[in-house]
Amino acid sequence: MDKTMTDEMKMKSLTDFSDPVNWRKYVRKSVPAEDVEYFLAVERTQLFLRFYELREMKPPIDVQTELDRITMLREPQRTEALEAFNDRFLAAATMQLMLGIKPFNVPAKHSVTPIDLRTQIATLLDHLSRTSPCYALWLRYAKEIEPAAKHPSWDEIVASKYGNDPSKNTNSEAEYALLIGQLGQLLVHFRDDKLPLPPLLYERIWFLDQLRGPERNLQARAVVQGLIEAIKPCASA
Repeated sequence: MDKTMTDEMKMKSLTDFSDPVNWRKYVRKSVPAEDVEYFLAVERTQLFLRFYELREMKPPIDVQTELDRITMLREPQRTEALEAFNDRFLAAATMQLMLGIKPFNVPAKHSVTPIDLRTQIATLLDHLSRTSPCYALWLRYAKEIEPAAKHPSWDEIVASKYGNDPSKNTNSEAEYALLIGQLGQLLVHFRDDKLPLPPLLYERIWFLDQLRGPERNLQARAVVQGLIEAIKPCASA
């Protein structure tokens, strides 16, 4: 979290919560109403920065200079500027990765072992559980509801949560939740079978919940399809 804001408010970060829904409730309860959206945007920025730290990569833009400038603005310009910065940050990160940076900075002479692959996906699943409300909902379903002898389907859980039939794609949140359920199942399959993720899929999944609007669902569908297609060659080998 932004150091100044953390020092002033003594707030907990998203990483302090196992469920992102509970963190958002905590923020809305603890932060003055006029600062809530800015606080959420700051945490979004920190998610991007933590990604770079884990990957031992330098951010593609001068983050601190821009954040210092934005902090001096008044609302609502401050939040609007930070959201725009986050969008540029994500676009720049995606472009940098697509220009050829190797996933995980693996040295040329180093071979990825099955243990490395499981750890890689376990890290990704942990990140999703802490940042994606839809994934947290699916995780609870998979652990607590699905094992029961008689249980509702994931589609029914999503429909009860969002009020629409997700198979009809009439609700973007419902459609996204349904896709996240598929993503969760696929990632567990990749982890358990020690399968390598396709190039750049790790990065796209990591940033997935930070996208907004129609682009998020388009990216989710593309990621799910990419994982399905990656399994087919392995199954036929």
